[in-house]
Amino acid sequence: MNNELILGLDISTSVVGYCIIDKKGNLHNLSYISLSKLETLFDKAEAVAEILKDYEGLVSHIAIEEPLVMFQEGFSRAQILSKLSMFNGMVSMMTKFIYNQTPVYYNVNTARKLSFPDLRFPKGSDRKELVRTEIAKKYTDIDWPAISRGKNEGKPRKECYDMADSAIIALAHLEKLNEQSTTD
Repeated sequence: MNNELILGLDISTSVVGYCIIDKKGNLHNLSYISLSKLETLFDKAEAVAEILKDYEGLVSHIAIEEPLVMFQEGFSRAQILSKLSMFNGMVSMMTKFIYNQTPVYYNVNTARKLSFPDLRFPKGSDRKELVRTEIAKKYTDIDWPAISRGKNEGKPRKECYDMADSAIIALAHLEKLNEQSTTD
């Protein structure tokens, strides 16, 4: 590995998806960090730091999915949005310290368009599953975690979507870097 790696993060307080690609788009790692059993945001941030420290000195770009900042009907309440923004800030600052790089933020919809410009979402479709499927086509050797019991056995676990979103964020940043290099 060289030090031209891009780290993409999808941050939530229960799961952090992370993706590491190089500047040619080759996948180095795609996984997640489960935080659901940890109590405080500080414990959760420390758990993320422990994993990300393994790439210290190797990552030269950090791209993070923007946290939700407004209400959507049927979705997060103010307290949850505030906690998510706080945690996103904590992880962002931590990555700055670990890699000595300032993170760049991407809206997930913008990142999807940058990464897969031809991807369309038919009305009523499961956007997250369509994105995961595109990532699975691009990187065919990913071992996606699956539900192991019950009526949904074999279907992707929810962590797969955090993984896929982190890959989308990393790929969007790669696309932006490539755009910049052609205009320089």
